[in-house]
Amino acid sequence: MVDNVESNYTEIFSRNLGFFDEDEQNLLRSNTVGVAGVGGVGGLLVERLIRTGVGHVKFTDPGTFDKSNLNRQFGSSFLTLDKNKANVVYQQVKDINTEAQVEYFEDGLSNESDINRFVEGCDIIVDEMDTTAYKQSILLQRASRKRGLHYLFSSALGFGALVATFAPGGQTLEEYNGLVPGVNLNQLKNLTISLEKMAPVMPSYASKIPSKLIGKIMEGEVPIPTTSIGVGLASIMGTNEAINILLKKREIIIAPRYIYIDLLDLQSVIGTM
Repeated sequence: MVDNVESNYTEIFSRNLGFFDEDEQNLLRSNTVGVAGVGGVGGLLVERLIRTGVGHVKFTDPGTFDKSNLNRQFGSSFLTLDKNKANVVYQQVKDINTEAQVEYFEDGLSNESDINRFVEGCDIIVDEMDTTAYKQSILLQRASRKRGLHYLFSSALGFGALVATFAPGGQTLEEYNGLVPGVNLNQLKNLTISLEKMAPVMPSYASKIPSKLIGKIMEGEVPIPTTSIGVGLASIMGTNEAINILLKKREIIIAPRYIYIDLLDLQSVIGTM
C-alpha cells in the first residue's frame, strides 16, 4: 500500500519535475499551508496548492454561496447555493491527490483561540478573508508572527491582482495600514482598510466606474466590483508567493513592498507602500 501511494504521488506530480527538482517536490509534500477564507481567491488558491503538490492544506470559511458568487468563486454553482464554502471546496479538492491531508473547518476565525488553533502546525499562512474581517486578519498575522511564520494576502482588483507578504520579523499588518503595532483592537472603531492600501496602483479602467457607484462602495453600501479574471490571477499570484516562500526559489518580496499585475493594462509593478 505504501508503494502504491508513493507511485501515485510520483506519477501525479511528474510533470512538475524540471521546474521543481525532486528535493523541492518532496519539501512541498511535507509542508502545511493554512488558508483563511475560501471564497473568491481562497478556493482557487487551495486547488492550486494541492495541484502543486503541497502535502497538507487546511482552510476555513463560515460563509455560504449565493448567486453573486457565481461570476468568480471556485465551487459555486446553482447546486451549491446556500451551502458552506469550506465544505464545498473540500468536496471539490479532496480527490485530486488522495495522499494529501486536506482539513476544513466551517466555523471561520472569530476569536484568538480559533486563530491560534488554526495556525498551529502550519508552515505558512495565507489570508483570504473579506476586508470586513480586518480585525481577524490582524490577529491572524500576529499569531503567524509569534510562530515565526510568513503571512500573505492576495487580492483581486478588476483584471489585476496584488499580493503582499509579511515576514515574521518584518513590518506588521498594523504598520502596513498605518496603525500602531500591538494596538488594542477593541478600542478601535470602524476598523477598515483604506482604498489606497487595497489598491496602491489604480487601473486605468477604474476611471470608467460611475462616481455614484464609487460613493456607494466607499460607504460600504455595495461590495467592490470583481471579475473571474482578477480573482483567478490573485489565486495564482498568492499560490506562487506561498510556494516561493517554502522553496526560496527567488527573493521573497516583503512588505511594505508588494507585487501588482494587471492583465488589461499590461502592467507589472513591484512597489512600496
